[in-house]
Amino acid sequence: MSKKERDDEFWELTDKFINLANEQCDKYRNGQVSTSMLFSAARFNAFMFASSSKSKEEFVKEREMAIEYFTNQYRKVLTENINDYEKNFTDYIKNEQS
Repeated sequence: MSKKERDDEFWELTDKFINLANEQCDKYRNGQVSTSMLFSAARFNAFMFASSSKSKEEFVKEREMAIEYFTNQYRKVLTENINDYEKNFTDYIKNEQS
């Protein structure tokens, strides 16, 4: 599989999660959806880390490294997205504030 195909799959999957979250905002408060997504990502990443560990000992030994990795990744992509919204705020957010 080429890098472009992997990138296309990544964005397709990302869009599916965002679309699901947007649908849920019709029924639940935005903050509740956001918190649920954040918890779900943490729960899934904990599962991925645990299931890729060869043993409980390895899991325990590498847990802090995994926590640091996932929190750094989240900080990085959150910062990138907030910077994008700052740069494009008036294009992305069309509301009564204007």
